Amino acid sequence: MATALIIFLASYAVIAFQSLPRLHITRPAGALLGAVAMVVFGVLSLDGAYRAVDLNTIVFLLGAMIIVAYLEISGFLGMVRSLTLRQARTPSQLLALVVLSSGIMSAVFMNDTICLLFTPMVLKTARELELNPVPYLIALAASSNVGSACTIIGNPQNMLIAVNSGIGFLPFLNALWPVSLLGLGAVYLVVRLVYRRDLAPKRFERRPEANPPHLRSWMFLASAATVVLFLALLILDYPPPLAAGGCASLLIIAGARRPRAALQKVDWELLLFFSGLFVIVAGISEAGFTGRAFGHFRTLFHGGRLEHLAWLTAFSTALSNLASNVPAVMLFLKFIPGLENPKLFWLALAMSSTLAGNLTVIGSVANIIVFEQSRREVRIGFREYFRCGLPITLATLAIGVAVLLFTAP
Repeated sequence: MATALIIFLASYAVIAFQSLPRLHITRPAGALLGAVAMVVFGVLSLDGAYRAVDLNTIVFLLGAMIIVAYLEISGFLGMVRSLTLRQARTPSQLLALVVLSSGIMSAVFMNDTICLLFTPMVLKTARELELNPVPYLIALAASSNVGSACTIIGNPQNMLIAVNSGIGFLPFLNALWPVSLLGLGAVYLVVRLVYRRDLAPKRFERRPEANPPHLRSWMFLASAATVVLFLALLILDYPPPLAAGGCASLLIIAGARRPRAALQKVDWELLLFFSGLFVIVAGISEAGFTGRAFGHFRTLFHGGRLEHLAWLTAFSTALSNLASNVPAVMLFLKFIPGLENPKLFWLALAMSSTLAGNLTVIGSVANIIVFEQSRREVRIGFREYFRCGLPITLATLAIGVAVLLFTAP
């Protein structure tokens, strides 16, 4: 049992600190090493490690990423990004468009993808208009997290929760869309207040875009039709892995070009990260640590519904910022079904683990993508981000708890 605990703590330490610079061990590599160690040191058998990997979640993620990759290659996402951001005529309008467009699109196309696409355009727009890009980059990262919270396809941890909870697309959306909508408003207000000098009213004229995005007609039609089919299957409560895998396969056949370009856009490191984490969590569960830990945690669940939601939100937020949201969610998978109202707590876990990512610069993968992509032009330090991250996180979590308290079953 001590061996399992040491492997678990070492693996999560690598995940929490992002990497070990001298050894060049990144988070996915750390998860893989931890999984291998669980087998090598006899915590799990090789067959047990294979069984620990939840293929439903892996297939769901893979299929969704392939669908989004084809939509990106078709030029559609680039065109939407360009058209929305170029409508602004004042700094505050630009901020509102960044918040709304990235938040809404993250609910459908996954927040990491939207951050990858939007960051260069936000930098380019700010440069053209001689604006400080920092408030817009912070708004992009925060709103993509907030917007992604309301659907099962908005981010990886929601996909994981959807597969394990059995909550369908529409029930999930119906419960959490008010959180995302009000949360986007909170993001806008906080960023506008903190950076009120940079967002002072002034009008600017836009020049025609030098290289407007090109839309590949056939690929766009095939991709759009597949997205509609994918969403329809999810709304009809078709099994998410089968819906994602089937639609991705159809798109590969009808995509009118070799699938290599789309497969190169798949985040294989994320899939490796998930697979390794499944094995690590299975190992620590096999040793009995998670059962005892959550046995103590369950004793906190006394009193009314507000106390229950508050405790889960607090623990989820803390774990999500210590070890990132996906590893935190994996630790809760075996605990939530044993609670009195599991659906409520699955929704609370999805809400809190996602919104907690806005607390710090490294709180979510979406944040890291935005700030790594922009670091050649602007540096956003911990304190700079935290000025917005703390009030955004507190406000959106309060909104989330209030909404679930009064509307969830």
